[in-house]
Amino acid sequence: MIKCPNCGAGLEYEVKDELVSCKYCKSQFNPKELAVEAKTAEEIKNNNPTFEGTSYLCSQCGAELMTFDETAITFCSYCGSQSMLKSRMITQNAPEFIIPFKKTQDECIKIYNKKISRALFAPSYMKKETIVKKFRGIYIPYVVYKLSFNDIFEADGEKYSHRSGDYIYYDEYTVSGHLDSYYEGISYDLISNYYDKFSQAIPHNFKENEKFNPNYLAGYYADAKDIDNNSYDDLSKLIVMIDSNSRIRSVKEFRKYNCKRLKTQYNIEERKTGMFPVYFLAIRDKANKHVNYAVVNGQTGKVAIDLPIDHIKYLVGSILLAIPIFLFMNASFVVIPKYLVIISIITSIISLIIVLIESHGVYIRDNHLDDLGYIREKLNEEDNSKIRSDILNIDEIEKTLKRNKVKTNPAKYFRYIIKPIIAVILGILVLVLNFVYDMYYYGAAIGMFLLIVWSFIDIINCHNKLVSSKLPQLEKRGGDEDE
Repeated sequence: MIKCPNCGAGLEYEVKDELVSCKYCKSQFNPKELAVEAKTAEEIKNNNPTFEGTSYLCSQCGAELMTFDETAITFCSYCGSQSMLKSRMITQNAPEFIIPFKKTQDECIKIYNKKISRALFAPSYMKKETIVKKFRGIYIPYVVYKLSFNDIFEADGEKYSHRSGDYIYYDEYTVSGHLDSYYEGISYDLISNYYDKFSQAIPHNFKENEKFNPNYLAGYYADAKDIDNNSYDDLSKLIVMIDSNSRIRSVKEFRKYNCKRLKTQYNIEERKTGMFPVYFLAIRDKANKHVNYAVVNGQTGKVAIDLPIDHIKYLVGSILLAIPIFLFMNASFVVIPKYLVIISIITSIISLIIVLIESHGVYIRDNHLDDLGYIREKLNEEDNSKIRSDILNIDEIEKTLKRNKVKTNPAKYFRYIIKPIIAVILGILVLVLNFVYDMYYYGAAIGMFLLIVWSFIDIINCHNKLVSSKLPQLEKRGGDEDE
């Protein structure tokens, strides 16, 4: 689709020069001035902009990416499959703008390496050069909101008046004012299986957007949106309402009246679509069953990584930390058997709380209950309209998913709490029975210690599940490229 006008070879967008260049004849062109193919140019002229590319579909994980040069995709950039790719020419509706890549792949790799070097317990395979070099630049579709409010707003206020005996009197007020404000650049990805936490962790600078031109796509992949542009309407309104109300309350005249329940209702003026640059990397674990993701903002260099914990590194680090603590405690005071059991009970309770939090997080992650785009894509139209996108109520979402025959099984994620519960019961039982011999207390403490260690292994497993996705059911997300 994007060919050199001098020799007909494929062009590639150069980030450093902000030009499209031909590797064959060394020609360089301004992407804004270089004409695209006649068909696309005519469609743009008629206000019906589209762009063409070769789409590659992976039947193993469902990924579908577009490429814009003569080079075929010989592997799936999301799950690593090589022999299950089917290609076809497709035409996509063009977005209204694009944010070009500002960071090169080499810069992306340096950013990732700097980040991962600080992760002491991260598995060594995440730092391998052969893995890190597999970052791929992909344009992700986003919706960008512009919201405004230009009207009179009201708020409930109160102010201390006087005290009479045992009573304190407050005067109540209705405070009003005129607010003229707008918010522009609030954005959300339009990919159902691109986790919202990733897209929100690497925000883009909307001010650097350019009018869409397919020449910027040369040399990169692109993904097509699969959820509606209005999926984040309520959430965007909530965000601007919270921010504007906070700003209003900080104004001196409103602050002194302790204003509450400000009534502002923002309207959506514009809802534009665009393509944002993201570098993707997906890394398979040693068992080849799960994948961890790393994403780098192709514009700003902001990075977000799902970091698993290596069991051996964690164990060695814990031992190195425990030895000086043990020596210090042994030199400072003598712990009697009963106190040792009490300390073990407290530790067991702490581990129980951590395991509960982690296992609940794994349940939410596995079932995508914290990802509004994924949820909306799974629901029918009627139930979709009932999901309030301003506040994700897990209970309501679970009920709605059940009505749509989307299976969730929260019970299995709480099997991790059995061991710390047994440890707590064991410690309490020994204290209640009040044995005469110390051996019972030491035996109970050792047993509780082993259960706590086992429990912390479960915590690590919970964490690693929380930051990983299963293979091969990637459902469009990934980036691993095993050759």
